[in-house]
Amino acid sequence: MPIFDGLELTSMIRQPGANANPYVAIIMLTGHSEKKRVLESRDAGVTEFLAKPISAKALYQRILNVVVNPRPFVKTKTFFGPDRRRNHGTSYVGPERRKGEKAEMIKVQPLLDKTKTSM
Repeated sequence: MPIFDGLELTSMIRQPGANANPYVAIIMLTGHSEKKRVLESRDAGVTEFLAKPISAKALYQRILNVVVNPRPFVKTKTFFGPDRRRNHGTSYVGPERRKGEKAEMIKVQPLLDKTKTSM
């Protein structure tokens, strides 16, 4: 039995100041695909989510997505992790649903750009 599960590990990684890189991409691979578990994973700060059984193609697509097109990070009093909003169109007209103070948006440089600058 593990000391902690993937959700607990994700929460520990996403604690600003507690980890050398809280912006690291986290791809959750799990057999627990219930809606409650997916929402818990999202709320813990998981970057991508895959339910078992997984295919090599699905895993490759998730890895490619986090490398080429990383989502910005959101920092509020109650949440730190990748922006849950995948579509940033200006057509949204609903109410602002983030609770508390205004969220700080932190842009993450694509990993491919980082490798180019370090060469």
